[in-house]
Amino acid sequence: MLRLFNVFSRKYLIIGLGFALLLFTGGCGSKPIMLMNAPLDNGEDVPIPPTPEELLTSKSFIAFVPAQFSENLSRYHKALSVSFVQSVMEEHGDLKIIDDVRVKSALNRSEFAKLSASLKQSKLRSFEDDLVKQTIELGKWLRVRYIVLMRVQPSPEKVSSNDWSTYIRFRIYRVEDPVKSEMNHEFTFVFSESNNLWEELGGLVRGRFPLGGFIIESRANRAYVRINLGRLNRVSVEQECKIFRRVIKKKKGSNGNIISSIEFDRIGQLTLFRVQEDFSWGKVPSNFRGNILKGDAVRCY
Repeated sequence: MLRLFNVFSRKYLIIGLGFALLLFTGGCGSKPIMLMNAPLDNGEDVPIPPTPEELLTSKSFIAFVPAQFSENLSRYHKALSVSFVQSVMEEHGDLKIIDDVRVKSALNRSEFAKLSASLKQSKLRSFEDDLVKQTIELGKWLRVRYIVLMRVQPSPEKVSSNDWSTYIRFRIYRVEDPVKSEMNHEFTFVFSESNNLWEELGGLVRGRFPLGGFIIESRANRAYVRINLGRLNRVSVEQECKIFRRVIKKKKGSNGNIISSIEFDRIGQLTLFRVQEDFSWGKVPSNFRGNILKGDAVRCY
């Protein structure tokens, strides 16, 4: 009996010592700071802070170079063809189209005289490399993320006497480095089939263009950051977002003039762990925390 008591005593003594050791080592280690207790970071902001307009929208800005038309198109057919594509872009692509007055005003500047002349001459019958390069430079000057070249012409497709159709070709270029053709599409726009075409084109556009936002708050030495994207913007828990620093860069354009533009340098990433209606919290890996600042841009894919 005494021997059995000694065995149990030794067993519980070992368990107790192990538990005490676990508590000791757990208390000695550095515990992660939870969000509710995380102190607010103060200090330096980004060199190019977001504007009030940018903070109000999560959509990437896109510019439409004035659409080019072939002959034998009425003003009505031209306007509806262009507005159809633009409406799909804004509705399904999370894109915001800048005012065409800004684009036309830029094309009247001397540094874009060559592009303006090329558009009038070619009418975008083809997308020549030099013209595309000049278009990218225009997009950089306008400080948008995407720029569009589009041509509308009569469609050979036969439709009923009370219907009409046009043939639309467009290309969307990403202006930010690395520059690339983001989308190249052409289709027959039949007015009576607008609803079906809306869904079809919307499906091609949806999800192709990442949401853009900004870091509006950070805590615990940038371990946690709050961004201005939430459920309304269709972001979700565990979604990864890339972090970018906006910087002004000057480059020589194709005509020899210096063009000043805003570029995005990638500096980190985050993972969303709490999503509210109009904002979210993300956790930043430790190796990126020293780089980021309040006001840095984020892209959620």
